Amino acid sequence: MEFNQFGSSSTANTDNFNVVAGILGLTSGINTVQSDNFFHQDLNSRKALTRELKNRLNPSDVAGDNRPGCLENTRKDTLRRIYEWVGAKVYANVLLLIGAAGAGKSTIATTVAREFQKRGQLGCHVSFLRGRSDPEHVIQTIAYSLSLYSRPIAESLVNQLKERDNLHLFNLRTRFDILLREPLYTSATKTLEPILIVLDALDECGTPQSRRDLIRVLRDDLPSLPSNFRFIITSRLENDILTFTSPWSPRIQIVNLDNRMNENRLDVFTFLKHRLEGLRSSETLRLSQGCPWDEGLNCLADTADGLFIWASTATRFICERKGFKGFELLKGLVDNRKTADLNELYGSILENALEWNSGVKETFVGVFSFILFTKSPLSDEDINDILGIDTAPDVLMHLRSLIVYEPGNPITIRHPSFYDYLVSCKGRPWFIGPEVQRAYIASKCLERMGDLLKYNICDIPSNSVLNTDVPDIDNRVTRCIPPFLKYICCNWFHHLQDTPYSPELCSRLRSFVYNQLLFWFEVLSLTNTFNDRVRPSLLFAIQWVGDNDPELSSFLRDAYRRASTYSEPISKSVLQIYTSLLPLTKEESPMSIHYAKYSNSVIRVEYIGRKQRNDYIKTIHLGGDYVLTLSFSPDGTRILSNLGRGVYIWDATGGELIAGPLLAEDEDDIFSASYLPDGRHIIVDSGKGIIKKWDVITNRLVSERMMSDFEIDSTWVVSVTFSPDRKSVVFGYNQGRIRIWNVDTGEQDSELLEGHTDYVNCLSFSSDGKYLASGSYDTTIVIWDMDKREAVTGPLRRHTEEVTAVDFCLSGTNIVSGSSDGTILVWDVSTGEVLREIICEGEVYSVRYSPNGFFIFAGGKGWMSMWNVADITAAPKVFQDDSWSVEETQSAFEGQEEINLIALCPYGELVASGSWKGSISVWSVLTSEVVKKLELGSGVHSIAFSPINEQLIAFGTYDGAVQLWVFTNDEPIEIESHIGLVNSVVFSPSDGKHIASGSEDKIIHICNIEREEMAVGLLIGHKDAVLTVAYSPDGTRLVSGSWDNTVRIWNSRTGDLLSILNVHSHLVDSVAYSFDGARIVSGSDDSTILV
Repeated sequence: MEFNQFGSSSTANTDNFNVVAGILGLTSGINTVQSDNFFHQDLNSRKALTRELKNRLNPSDVAGDNRPGCLENTRKDTLRRIYEWVGAKVYANVLLLIGAAGAGKSTIATTVAREFQKRGQLGCHVSFLRGRSDPEHVIQTIAYSLSLYSRPIAESLVNQLKERDNLHLFNLRTRFDILLREPLYTSATKTLEPILIVLDALDECGTPQSRRDLIRVLRDDLPSLPSNFRFIITSRLENDILTFTSPWSPRIQIVNLDNRMNENRLDVFTFLKHRLEGLRSSETLRLSQGCPWDEGLNCLADTADGLFIWASTATRFICERKGFKGFELLKGLVDNRKTADLNELYGSILENALEWNSGVKETFVGVFSFILFTKSPLSDEDINDILGIDTAPDVLMHLRSLIVYEPGNPITIRHPSFYDYLVSCKGRPWFIGPEVQRAYIASKCLERMGDLLKYNICDIPSNSVLNTDVPDIDNRVTRCIPPFLKYICCNWFHHLQDTPYSPELCSRLRSFVYNQLLFWFEVLSLTNTFNDRVRPSLLFAIQWVGDNDPELSSFLRDAYRRASTYSEPISKSVLQIYTSLLPLTKEESPMSIHYAKYSNSVIRVEYIGRKQRNDYIKTIHLGGDYVLTLSFSPDGTRILSNLGRGVYIWDATGGELIAGPLLAEDEDDIFSASYLPDGRHIIVDSGKGIIKKWDVITNRLVSERMMSDFEIDSTWVVSVTFSPDRKSVVFGYNQGRIRIWNVDTGEQDSELLEGHTDYVNCLSFSSDGKYLASGSYDTTIVIWDMDKREAVTGPLRRHTEEVTAVDFCLSGTNIVSGSSDGTILVWDVSTGEVLREIICEGEVYSVRYSPNGFFIFAGGKGWMSMWNVADITAAPKVFQDDSWSVEETQSAFEGQEEINLIALCPYGELVASGSWKGSISVWSVLTSEVVKKLELGSGVHSIAFSPINEQLIAFGTYDGAVQLWVFTNDEPIEIESHIGLVNSVVFSPSDGKHIASGSEDKIIHICNIEREEMAVGLLIGHKDAVLTVAYSPDGTRLVSGSWDNTVRIWNSRTGDLLSILNVHSHLVDSVAYSFDGARIVSGSDDSTILV
């Protein structure tokens, strides 16, 4: 991720001070900072606090951009307005500075930031860079910068983070509340003067899709912060940024930089005169006799047409061409008035800068591809080394008017508009095709790793020493792993991800995987990036290959598994690759078998008897208490477990404790605990018939209900589970009986389930709620049909002691069971056959599938372990049962467009996928092949199949169109148009004759598709964008959810508004009717689902 960051105490190089190394780089430029600033606090405590926050927040860490500020006596009116706005709390606390590319937004932002830096009132200055800024990190970066500015903010942040170790598990709005809202309100009374936060070039942060949540949070939540925190946001007026300027965003001040305003035109003239007269006085620019200087300046200013980037680029180019040649170029710019177009100016500069023969063209395209598309800026030396050339400087030195270039330093383009020009100027010698060049970069990364990586790359003398204890380790790494090689090893998978699948590139990947994979492990270990990079790299590679190369995909999966299992020793001691990983897995791992020749010959492992297959991933040691219940969060990232009377939340990947113990101190022992679908709430039962709902973020009790007619003697209850819809709770008793209660009413089901002869120790529902599995002290398992209330499979007998835990996989085809006999068994539900046996280290008390079926978690006395249960020898499969991971299911779409939404046809045989990049693909579920593809001029934002014609698809686009497409035809038909992007389209369910659409324009349309006209008048009432619409089963009602936090119910035949439900505190982005039409369910960003 790449930001450019400034501030009163930022990690950046700006003007007269440098604080890259914290307080050690301070100079006199800081003397004016107010008393609560960190520079006036105790040195050691401040450093400790800063270090803790940096580790916890993981903010972006980059050098400053050092952009120039405004020329003196220019932009006076605009700067005056901004300065007045900062100081006047009666104004909105968010100011959006918008303008065209090159209008001077960043220059103004830099000027304002530096002015408030001098006053000691600059809290943060972040400048986003295209392709190198991640919207997910923005809130953390702002919070960290503000913590450096103010000790009260820092202390409040530390308090907020005490029990919130894993911020990435929270959505962006929750992170905003934790990291900004609470700390800023806590410290607002201690920092009364205005504090400025500058977010420059928001349109360069990610893509419209990836920054959507960020835009919502900034637009909706920044205005609610204390008024002394003043936010300036600069941006081009992209479609998604338009929402800041909408009538429903009145709390945001707008300043529009129209380049044709008198101020702009006059300031551009002043700028040109200053720059060119400076060149003239230094004789960099020489004029011929009789040159009409003043007239030429006026003409040049008129040509610039108020566009600062044009004027700045032109004068830099003139400066490069010194003497009379510079004058000739100046004359040419004045005479050729069409160069007022910025693209024409770029073309003119490039044409005059180089001799465009085939060799120069090849070098230019290669070098600039790495400038435009890499994940962090590279130097000319790095690019030379990657490309295997020495001519990059010969090209770059002539283009300083377009790029920031000094030999040996990272290279960046001066303005994003130059990127836009290079990737769009087809037919010119300097055109750079993004798809072709991104594939070239990925191929070059793999090729160079193949050339340079080797066994024991740093010549480590001993295999039994930690990396940190190797003599002269820093010099070894610097000498053997140059910066460009480290960049490639850390980022090749990102470049692979940017590129569609191709057999040629896959061949490169295959060569790397089968020849240099372990040597790549070495580089990651020696550069302290193994834990951060190895798993995401391999996972992205698996997704990219998909089912195109089953053998390679299987090999990568095995590598992922081994790297995950041995991450701890390898990350600390590089040669453990050859002394631990290979010797210990050489008989079971395809990767280890392939690389066996590198295994340390001193290490010899022999097994006596039959070696059990070991799919163990990780063990979490918990002390002496029993783990009786385990539950995954809906997204699979967290594990919920009991431990005595407490409930704990663990990271599912690393095993770290995230939160706990949750619940009250006087809570009884926990029998069952389970996540609700929102991922924020859990429901807990202690076996006494009281069901409690807890908020795991606030650790507060939300509600509790007593089940009626419950057995008074709690020792009769042995096990508890909840149905998937959380409407029923099931109890297992010591006499072998099973009882069912309705959670909403507290009433007991009259029918008992009887089939065991002893304690019912454990219960588990299938994901659809149709089946229940029960395990008993009598060593058997029974599977029940919950509709018929009868046993359908079992009793299943294989365990030799009591069955302590059972769980269904997502597809319902398998169950897993654990027993006091120390085994875990995987069963086929339909046949009762045992498919797999795992021997454990002790008695098993709880066992669960991960949501994607890829892992099994189990717990016993003081231990909790995770196994990989996928068949690593088989090729990845698509659209099969959940013993295959989610990533494999996605592999059907690899090599295509980025997919943002999907729809399933009524008969389940076709899937339609839509892309923000402007395409729709129709896929066969059976073959995973594309049946038809439609290319569009606008991104697809919503999509739906007709309920009666599986060839008819409706979709809404980013430019507001609602279109119909019979996918056997080549062209769609536009039937309706909104003035904002279309968030939702839905067919009437009974006859499919009408389409309802909801849009950012706050309006709902209902269109008759046969007549291609409005069926009723516009449905107007929402005060903000309509995000979701749904028909009732009979088609007579329509329900809608909106950014205005309301749910509205409409008569779909008359358009009349029937009801408004003000039940959510944040936007409502999903609504649906129940099958009988009697209930509506709504989901909201306030983390609630309401019925």
